[in-house]
Amino acid sequence: MEKIGVVIRSPSIYYYIFRPFRGIEIDVGTFVAVEVDGARVLSKVTAVRHRNTATDPRLIAHFDDVETVDTVKETLGIEDALYYTEAKAVVLGARRGGRIYRPQKPVKPLSYVYKASKSELEEFFAPRSDGVYITVGTVKGTDIPVRIDAERLVTHHCAILASTGAGKSWLAGVIVERLSLLDIPIIIVDPHGEYSAMSIPATDKGKQVSEKVRIYVVGKVDVKHVDEAFAQRYGHPRVYTRVGINPRSLPPRTLEKILADLYGLTDAQRRILEEGWQQATSYGERQPLTSVEELVKEVLDGGRHVAPPGYAGEMALRGLEGRLKSLFYNSPIFITMYGETYQGEPLKLIDPQAYATSPNIHVFDLSGLDSLDQQIFLAVLLDQLYRLATRRRIATTFTVVEEAHIFAPSSAQSVSRSYLARIAREGRKFGLGLCLITQRPAKLDQDVASQAMTQIFKRMINPNDLKYVANVAEQLEDPRLLKTLNEDDAVVVGVSVPAPLLITVGERWTNHGGITPRLRKEVT
Repeated sequence: MEKIGVVIRSPSIYYYIFRPFRGIEIDVGTFVAVEVDGARVLSKVTAVRHRNTATDPRLIAHFDDVETVDTVKETLGIEDALYYTEAKAVVLGARRGGRIYRPQKPVKPLSYVYKASKSELEEFFAPRSDGVYITVGTVKGTDIPVRIDAERLVTHHCAILASTGAGKSWLAGVIVERLSLLDIPIIIVDPHGEYSAMSIPATDKGKQVSEKVRIYVVGKVDVKHVDEAFAQRYGHPRVYTRVGINPRSLPPRTLEKILADLYGLTDAQRRILEEGWQQATSYGERQPLTSVEELVKEVLDGGRHVAPPGYAGEMALRGLEGRLKSLFYNSPIFITMYGETYQGEPLKLIDPQAYATSPNIHVFDLSGLDSLDQQIFLAVLLDQLYRLATRRRIATTFTVVEEAHIFAPSSAQSVSRSYLARIAREGRKFGLGLCLITQRPAKLDQDVASQAMTQIFKRMINPNDLKYVANVAEQLEDPRLLKTLNEDDAVVVGVSVPAPLLITVGERWTNHGGITPRLRKEVT
């Protein structure tokens, strides 16, 4: 075991400061080891500082020209005798019985620091034998694979947090590709239409993944420009199914909130809607698909008995009728008749049970919808998935939500937030997992984000987002590290990894649709 330094300070059980011996080069990210009570404890260098005992303020005051500096160096021998390095090492832990534990006492000063060997690192980061794991990259600076506990990643929820352009969707694609080989249902909510590219393999391994991709365009929206760009880029047409939702599948509180936010509702209209919607959706599990006129008539007839008497009641009924028709006629996500088509393409009702029982990658392209319609769709999808999950009628399912701060904002109103929050809180018990992806962590609802037991950070520079990370990620020693990450770097913390890891993200097997367009014309 090579001794490379000595501990000079040990302020806590979480880290210590050591001084490397002369001639030993130490970089941030270097893995080292110390002994605590006979156990070999692995640590990671998180900061390096070069110091010199001669450079105190009184001496530096004279460093006003090159000659003075040269004289001081020659006279005092600064470069050799007085120059030294200090490094901060964060304690990762030690292996004991196949598990990682962290010593509950600080490292003793004057303890030797050893260089961690490759075999030692491989043993430390090796997964337990009783789990299912996916490999998403390597420990940065090494070729040691990073194996993430797939079961904990999925059922205990995860979050990918980063600034725009930092590689969030690339990493999400890597995770989805690896999980797809475990034959679990994966649902991707795609507000920008970039995950359709996963249907085109980029490597031989990608062929098996791309065959699992099912693309759904949501609503009666024109996506010709997306299809043309897809065909031009990949040389293949985009194949998809156009889907929508039955208005009767709207949860009553969600419908009430939508109408109140869009048009306003009186107390009388709320009472009529509550009674009438209960009557109109009393058909059980499979709601009939009827015209808007028939649906609205059922609602009004079912709630008429709670309307105020006389003219006030008629006004309330007519006002509610107009609001319901405006919503259902104007929103492109609703289907109101069997055999309905758009631009010659048939529309099908969403089938959450089919999505959550087939081991495919179900990509829902919401790019043609405005934010409210995107939220309505997600609310209905998650509500139905949750109901199926509580009746144990789905397989363990991984639901990826891009731009999660739009669907579960921390302050603004959103009709989908409560459904994301419910699955975040309770989905684990029923095998329903979430992956939340956002470029604005500070704007993501904290009740939702706090349930993500695995958090993956990529480059982040916004001060508010870094402050948020400092509050929610206790295992991340210094959030400022995130400012310096490369595009292919990520920091993984949480229950699915043995210790916080700085990793290099692996390759994509399928095509990546989130590449930033480049300028093509050179200006001279």
